Formats: sequence, structure tokens, C-alpha cells
Amino acid sequence: MKSLVIGSTSVIGKAIAAELSRHGQVKLAGRREADLAFDLSSQEPCACKERFDVVMLAAADFGGSQPQDLVRAELVNSVGTLAACRLAEQCGARHFILLSSQSAGYQPTDPYYGSYSLSKRHAEEVASLYCQERGMALTVLRISQVYDSAEQCRPHQPLLYAIADKAQVGRTVELYGSNDARRNYLHLSDLVEVCARLAQRTIAGLFNCGHPESPRLSEIAQAAFEAFGAPLDVRFLPEKTDIPDLPPFDPAHELYERIGFTPQIDVRRGFELMRARRENLS
Repeated sequence: MKSLVIGSTSVIGKAIAAELSRHGQVKLAGRREADLAFDLSSQEPCACKERFDVVMLAAADFGGSQPQDLVRAELVNSVGTLAACRLAEQCGARHFILLSSQSAGYQPTDPYYGSYSLSKRHAEEVASLYCQERGMALTVLRISQVYDSAEQCRPHQPLLYAIADKAQVGRTVELYGSNDARRNYLHLSDLVEVCARLAQRTIAGLFNCGHPESPRLSEIAQAAFEAFGAPLDVRFLPEKTDIPDLPPFDPAHELYERIGFTPQIDVRRGFELMRARRENLS
């Protein structure tokens, strides 16, 4: 199996490429540090002469609240996905895998709905249209919140890592408001395994990809204190604005059955791996 992963500087993209290399030749595409120069925001076609069995898009723009952020997110996430599909067709790929986000399912009334949510949903729609018209198998993975033991995902998951930081030194974890919101955190190692197994199979469809458990914030904090061996110290701040719940997110158990793998690393184990790495670096 020969694979092309778009996202040469993406934490997720590089991790997936490393795992796929165990199953065949892998190349990375992107603007920098890439085997193949490819810019999602460019309208220019990519001159690629190589053939690949699978192309996986693991890069995105995370948008923002300003008008220019919406324009950029649409160019990279939506129009860029079309460019990636065209590249996959050019490379003779039989299977295109789009790493999307749980936020693609958000509605305008949901608290975290924004340019990222909208552009990722548009990405799913244009990929579906393109692949259907070209006869290419399409897998869309709507991924929950991804974290890792090396803490490369810290910029996108500040709350989770802040909880780990405070648990490590035995400081109080303060949670804004009174709402004990649920979150679904997926360890990068589990995501990588899911993607590698998907790349070896042609399973088309749209699937939620997350951990089977969605613990509450207080449970996540408890797991952190247990992992770092410190007494539990969590306090809600009712005078602050509540941390809102996210829309329900049910992982695709059918997909896990078909690939023979279910994410294994719960938040307690994730914090233990984080602690072990911090100790090795100290």
C-alpha cells in the first residue's frame, strides 16, 4: 500500500504518516517539510506524477471570529479539500480519507459554532460530491478533541493540559460556572491506529471518531490527580460563566467493529502517559 498524507507540518498528519510507513511507502504533502509541494489555499493544480493507493487529508485552518478568518477557513478547508480530491484523482487513488471534526455537525445555535464548523461541513460536502462523481471511495472521520502525551496538541486543548499542569503540582483545578460539562478526548495514538486500519480497508462513509467514554470535567480532573498521585482538589466557580456542554457525540461503534479496533486510552491512562513522559524529561 502506497499512501499520501496531506499535512506535512500537522501533528496529526506526521503521526499518521509514521504509522502508515509500517504498512508501505508513505509520502507527505504540504507547504513545508514535504515530499510533495502542495498548498491547500492555492488554485493552481499540483504537478504530481506518482501513483498512490490512498490519500488522506490531515490539515486544516482553525478559523476565527473575524471576516478574514472565515474567508481563509473556507479557502483552506472547503476549496482546499476540493484541491486535495483533485490531487487524489490525479494520483490514481482509489480511496480518499478526510479527517474532519465533530464541530462539522454543530448548528448555528450551538455555543462553539463558527467559521471552523461551517468550513469543515462544507469540506465534507464538496468531498462527497467530488468523490461520488469520480467513483472514488470516500471516508469522512469526524474526530473529537485530540490530545497526546508529548503535548504537541496543547495549543488546541488548553483546558486539558491546564488540568494536568495543576494536578502535577497539587494545585486547585478551578472550573468556571456550575455546569459539569462532558467532553470527549481522543488520544493521538488511538486516532493514528484507527486511520492506519482505515487506510488498509476501503470502508466508505461518514463516521464519528472518538473515545467510547465522554467524562465530565470533574471526572477528567479526578483522573488527572489520580494519575499524578495528588489529592483531588477541584472547585467550581459559580460566579463565573458556565463552561457549556457540547452537542452529543456518539463514536461509530460500527466502524470500530469493522476495523477490529476501539480506542483504548481513556483520560486516566492518557494522563499517566503524560506524567511518565514529563518524568523522563525532568
